[in-house]
Amino acid sequence: MPNSVWMKQNVLVKTVVTQQFKDSYLKELEGALTASKQSVEKIKSSLSQVILRGGVGGQYDDLIKAQLQEEKTKQEQMVMDLEAKKAEVAKLELGSVYVQGALEGTVEVKVGDNLFDKISSTSILVQDGVILSID
Repeated sequence: MPNSVWMKQNVLVKTVVTQQFKDSYLKELEGALTASKQSVEKIKSSLSQVILRGGVGGQYDDLIKAQLQEEKTKQEQMVMDLEAKKAEVAKLELGSVYVQGALEGTVEVKVGDNLFDKISSTSILVQDGVILSID
């Protein structure tokens, strides 16, 4: 019978906002935004081609149109989300703490440990890639 097991745990990543962080994150967001906009344009082009075929494929064309429309809607939402995130990051004040996201980690739990203390979310505070603290 094992005395310990490894379990998944969420780790919240918080970042001290520096100019380097803002510049880097905005550049990353801009790249993702450009890719999403290009994807929307490709989907629009594909959708136009299916529509121009004028029902040659019947039900198949309807299925393709529906799938393309759904993907176009998702990509357009992603564009709006990325633009909102860019605006949010641009407004961040230097020295403030920004919750960048969560990562999944693992933690070892042993007989006698308080399970809820062990698997509760942990947070890491980072500044320009360097871990400042772990809570």
